[in-house]
Amino acid sequence: MRRRDALVIGGAMAAAIALPPILRRLPSDLDFAPIPDFPGFRRMSGGAVSSGNVALLGLDDRLPAPADPAPPALRNPCKALFGPSVWAPGTVPVAVFSDFNCPYCKTLDERLISLAADDASVRLIWHEMPLLGPGSYRAAKAVIAAGFLGAGERARRYLWQYSLRPGPAALGRMAEALELLPDMLRREFDSARVAKKLAEGLDLGGRLGIPGTPGTVVGRTLVVGAIRPPDLRRLIGIELEEGPLACA
Repeated sequence: MRRRDALVIGGAMAAAIALPPILRRLPSDLDFAPIPDFPGFRRMSGGAVSSGNVALLGLDDRLPAPADPAPPALRNPCKALFGPSVWAPGTVPVAVFSDFNCPYCKTLDERLISLAADDASVRLIWHEMPLLGPGSYRAAKAVIAAGFLGAGERARRYLWQYSLRPGPAALGRMAEALELLPDMLRREFDSARVAKKLAEGLDLGGRLGIPGTPGTVVGRTLVVGAIRPPDLRRLIGIELEEGPLACA
């Protein structure tokens, strides 16, 4: 075999070996489908999800029904997903449905927080969707309670690192780590507004058809499951270009 032929074959083999990782880094085609009962919103397939059984949440702790029997998602999907600020021009609201025991959620949550810190157009809104048992349920209540006390993001980082065991002692340790008064966090943990917010998030996730976490609504687009960084950046760019929905 001549030296030139050997170099050509060697180069072809090297390209064949290198090609799959390159292809994996390229954004995939984004296919959208409308979401029933959520006018203007659409769905995109994502990656892996962690699913559980909502009937087992908290075991002895039963989730109360939201106080308002009329589902807010069907009246004003934007407000239900993104809160009272809804969707301002030049921004992309990102509603995140997450579970602290979901192996895919922590990576996505951290990625989204870093993205929002670097890009002022991205606004994060959290909806807890604890489908993976009592530990998920306790963590969801704790992060909502801390959010009402002004320590939501710190609580989220804490709960990524530590499991919240049953009982008041674990809540006390969490409160001290967050520089909150332990009794205040314990009271908020058991408050009606925490229970209501958690129930509403689970109800909204169910109405959207999210079978497991993570679920992410990027602007008008629901992504069920993990999403690759190139697709996430591309989707945010598409939503910025299309502009906000006319929210009722």
